[in-house]
Amino acid sequence: MAVEMTWAEIDGARIELPVGTPLLNYLQDLGEADPDQDNPVVMASINGRRTTLREPILGEERIRLIRLQEREASATLQRTVLFLLAVAADELFPENKLSVDFSYGGGMYCALQHGAVLTTDQTMVLEKRMRELVEQDLAITPQNLGLRAVLKIHKRRGDAQSYQTARYLRRDAMTLYRMEGFQPLYYGRQLPSTGFVREFRLVHEDPGFVLLVGSPHAPDRLATISPQPKLLHTLREYSHWADDLGVQDTGHMNEYIVQGRTAELIQVSEARHTKFFVDTAQQVADMPEGGRLILLAGPSSSGKTSCAKRLSVQLRVLGLRPYALSLDDYFVDREETPLDEDGDYDYEALDALKVDLFNEHLKHLMAGEPVNLPRYDFITGTSSPAAEPTRIGPEQPLIVEGIHALNPQLTPAISEEDKLRIYVSALCHMNIDDFSYIKTTHSRLFRRIVRDAQFRGYTASETLARWPKVRRGEDRHIFPFQNHADLFFNSGLTYEMAVLKLWAEPRLAAVESNDPFYGLARSLIDRLSLLLPIDASQVPPTSLLREFIGGSGFNY
Repeated sequence: MAVEMTWAEIDGARIELPVGTPLLNYLQDLGEADPDQDNPVVMASINGRRTTLREPILGEERIRLIRLQEREASATLQRTVLFLLAVAADELFPENKLSVDFSYGGGMYCALQHGAVLTTDQTMVLEKRMRELVEQDLAITPQNLGLRAVLKIHKRRGDAQSYQTARYLRRDAMTLYRMEGFQPLYYGRQLPSTGFVREFRLVHEDPGFVLLVGSPHAPDRLATISPQPKLLHTLREYSHWADDLGVQDTGHMNEYIVQGRTAELIQVSEARHTKFFVDTAQQVADMPEGGRLILLAGPSSSGKTSCAKRLSVQLRVLGLRPYALSLDDYFVDREETPLDEDGDYDYEALDALKVDLFNEHLKHLMAGEPVNLPRYDFITGTSSPAAEPTRIGPEQPLIVEGIHALNPQLTPAISEEDKLRIYVSALCHMNIDDFSYIKTTHSRLFRRIVRDAQFRGYTASETLARWPKVRRGEDRHIFPFQNHADLFFNSGLTYEMAVLKLWAEPRLAAVESNDPFYGLARSLIDRLSLLLPIDASQVPPTSLLREFIGGSGFNY
């Protein structure tokens, strides 16, 4: 019987091969998918959508090969290491389930459930077993299963979390992955086999550990973990709160929605935010008069502006009259703005601000002296002093919001006891199952996609194109200084992704298959598909979420 042939374009070269040939088989024949190579092909983009190498080639397809050291492969590498962890933990701790709780310290914080503690020796044994699995180079294969079969498998294994997640999926089938020789199934795209995994390490951190995986472009090198006790406390606090509330994963969140309990969930989540503003306002009120400088910073789409407005309202309840000072008005003239590595004006650099003038004005304002504040004109790229001077009284705390607010070099002229530094970020992580989760950075990205579409006229593709540069700015100017914060405000709302999906999904679906961000757009849609929607009409006008979806009671 004649073999049916077809063609595909692989990295620009047209090739002929039998219909249904797995891409992995073709590449192995060429020696391009060998785990012993320094930089092997580990996945592919077929017609714009990222997929595993085990995908069959059906013909007339555009295929772009992705190698291990490319940034696009990093998430898949991380998921495969998590699969190793899941298999090893299932084998070594059958009575105590291990789970990945949240991203932390450049890695992922993991712990046993129900308060069980891992010893340092147990952590070492777990890492040793994971390395043995890598050495065996076990195949990882996709299993295309009907939803009924998936539910039965999870139920038989007693995996209540995965069962709950799958129960509310709005599709009849899904792809899970199986490691050769083991029963556990894993959600999310994988490397072809365990032998492609490079460097990883388990760093003990009571009561669990931090899993570090090689970084993009350098899978053989690990970052040095920097302790961040305030951030870790904030993440753990939210994790415990979500567990107590019963919304620790997508399955339980969907259970709330199906039961018609979304109003309750929204009210409790918003009340949690309100408690922060009440407590913080009182802390400001207790500061010495004439020495109340509130410095507020956080990454993109963390809700800094809404945080400042909510705090201002609560300060007024206590009889104070806060005054907001904009760092944007202290930009240097445009031609003096430093340039970034792309030759563009770097408005995020500290040198883009008139720091000395800012400190001089701070001292005068906090002393009750008049100051002619500058006004920056973004059209001309210059600033000029206001005609009328500004004077504030002892009952007027100064609120400064900006990316450099936590950097000590921004306010050296002001004594430490006169400052209250607040770090704002959306830190509501959500598990899909024990070993896969939706990152908090995705929460901020969904917020930004929605806000950019609603108020700035940007497409989802344009937002995705800007996101890497935004993240680089955060890594340089915000994250290194978060430990300087006196307070951490978790601006995430447990229910927000179920609301944001109503705006984000259609924007992401509009990204064309020939767009360079098509693959990322589809993966984000996959994440949103795990949650049922929540009607936005239930979100109060004072909610921080309104900054992104509209309908806020505040002016922006």
